Amino acid sequence: MHLRDWLKREEINFPEFGAKIERTAQAVQRYASGERIPDRETMPRIVLATRGEVTANDFYDLGSVHADTVTTAQAALS
Repeated sequence: MHLRDWLKREEINFPEFGAKIERTAQAVQRYASGERIPDRETMPRIVLATRGEVTANDFYDLGSVHADTVTTAQAALS
């Protein structure tokens, strides 16, 4: 699922989501628009904040991944 679609469905604005992933609202807007791809530190934060519904594959239009995505994201932040 694309980040912009997830944010719309969850009714979460850029500043609110930015606070959840410790990034600026402007950065979130760029991720959501596809203008920018999240870096190695930010991607796991997005996966965790979206409960695995938005993954790195979504930024590259590669489709869905397995359920262990959230576990992998948690490990990356440890």
